[in-house]
Amino acid sequence: MFKMQVWLKKKGGMSDEDFLRYWLETHAPISRDGYEHLTGYTVNLVTGAPRGQEPAYDGLGELTWDSRDDFVADMKTEAAKLGADDLANFTESSGVVFVDVHVVK
Repeated sequence: MFKMQVWLKKKGGMSDEDFLRYWLETHAPISRDGYEHLTGYTVNLVTGAPRGQEPAYDGLGELTWDSRDDFVADMKTEAAKLGADDLANFTESSGVVFVDVHVVK
């Protein structure tokens, strides 16, 4: 399994509810419906951080494919460009990491 994690900081002044609604109803469908090889998409809304700390990000998206090759194929699509461009509509910053998953349990 190949996974992409996308860490998102919501746009300044945007409520948690509006951030989540936009992500689920507008942004996520771009990938969900546009990536032929996508096998999973999970939206994780950050609800807190350790006492005395502010969360660095407001949400984490996890997208999965069966292989890195499937991911690369989907990143060549119009959906990939649309999704990247759409981030500016509800985020002020983001970070991405790519992960090869090894399930232990």
